[in-house]
Amino acid sequence: MDGVMVSWFVAFLIGVVVALLMVIAVVLLPRAIRTRAMTASFHCPWKRRSVVLRYLVDPTQHPIGVISCTAFADPSIVTCARQCLAGDGPAGLSAEERNSIPARDAAPD
Repeated sequence: MDGVMVSWFVAFLIGVVVALLMVIAVVLLPRAIRTRAMTASFHCPWKRRSVVLRYLVDPTQHPIGVISCTAFADPSIVTCARQCLAGDGPAGLSAEERNSIPARDAAPD
């Protein structure tokens, strides 16, 4: 290959990479923006103590993951099966019970 062909090939590859990065950003960025961190305090029936749980919710307000839980020595390392998120919220509480929990948007880290 001569120098002109190599430079066109490199330019083409750079264009493909930039296009792929833009597609990935368009697909993943809206999901990251719509995910919110919430905090709830409740009695954990599995650890038999009051805990503060930080968890992620999707745009429909359904929990999708645990950030931290004070039931553990290191709250950021959650080693249980996360049964508190089964159903529609912390500890599988009904909507009425969840409304009585002092939940709020968690401050970003």
